[in-house]
Amino acid sequence: GKAESLARLLTRRFGPLPVWATQRIDAAPAAQLDAWLDGIFDATSLEDLIGDEAA
Repeated sequence: GKAESLARLLTRRFGPLPVWATQRIDAAPAAQLDAWLDGIFDATSLEDLIGDEAA
């Protein structure tokens, strides 16, 4: 549930998610998902919130 909710909110805020972002979200533990959900309104970009493709 959390990963799907995060992906939906990120898509709404930043547009379609790249494959690397979806993979990172799907592989993240619950605590990381919570942190990303908490930071979604403060992030200026997708990369600012979850890192970039190389991370």
